[in-house]
Amino acid sequence: MDISIFSPQELPLALQSLTAVAANPKSLTVREQQFLQVVNVLQQGSDKAVVWLPINMSQVAQVITDPHHRKRLLQMAMVMAMVEGEITPRQQQVLQSLAKGLSVNERGLRVLHEAANGHQLLARLDMTRRMMGNIVEPAYREEGVAGVTKIMGPLFFKKGGEDPELAWRFRQLGLLPQDTLGRAFWEHCTQQQFSFPGESSAIPLRLVFHDFGHVLAGYDTTPAGEIQQGAFQAGFVRNDGFLFLLFVILHFHWGVKITPVADAVEGLFDIPLVMRALQRGAACTVDLSDHWNFWDVVEVPLLEVRERYGITPLSFPTREQTVMPVA
Repeated sequence: MDISIFSPQELPLALQSLTAVAANPKSLTVREQQFLQVVNVLQQGSDKAVVWLPINMSQVAQVITDPHHRKRLLQMAMVMAMVEGEITPRQQQVLQSLAKGLSVNERGLRVLHEAANGHQLLARLDMTRRMMGNIVEPAYREEGVAGVTKIMGPLFFKKGGEDPELAWRFRQLGLLPQDTLGRAFWEHCTQQQFSFPGESSAIPLRLVFHDFGHVLAGYDTTPAGEIQQGAFQAGFVRNDGFLFLLFVILHFHWGVKITPVADAVEGLFDIPLVMRALQRGAACTVDLSDHWNFWDVVEVPLLEVRERYGITPLSFPTREQTVMPVA
């Protein structure tokens, strides 16, 4: 999911569009200001204040014509609307107007509408259907029903997926030198008491990239770490990466339980940290979710793998670097 895409001509209108989605565009909250600033910095490295001016959607559509740029603008507008943990009917209307004006069909708008109006079960079902479609459909194409069973059994029924030979191969990663990616992955799973793929009820092999992503990015498995890891994953996933960003914001910021394997919580969208994680993922040169062969690099030093893949060092911006006044 690339994020730094707007041209110098597009960026002012993009920022104005995000401002229009705020709860009160003329009086932005601190968090809304912060999100605008972070997006501005990610786009051009500038912390110049954003001045709100009324705009109409036809004006935006005349300048931002690239379909991909339009889609990304709408998705960032959805995030802008979510930063406070709830959205107003007016904000929902503005999002719909923006989607119509840009001719963008973003299925996440339906999920957001459901979550905002108290229909959490519907939101969960729609998100699960979309996520499973991205995961299960490739498995079915490549392995048939057996591929689907390998995913659904461990995730939803806590059984199946046993493969002693595969499990032993993962356990042997603990014998590798301590600085290698494979050893770091073994330590990650062992410390968290996670089963290895091939063991009963373990994470399916097709999804093990998520935990390798934890190791490569450096985010822990606390809820605060998971929302950052989800953003990192959204960044490196090339096909519908926004799905994962929407998922973690709903689950770890809005308290809408999406996945059965983690408790939902509220208020964990630390804007600078999560958007930094998204940026780090977008800079990654490999889509870890798309047939990435981790066995090729498990014996390579972790720092070298990060360098190969363009995964920048984990850093934590200060408050002074992430908050600015908005005129």
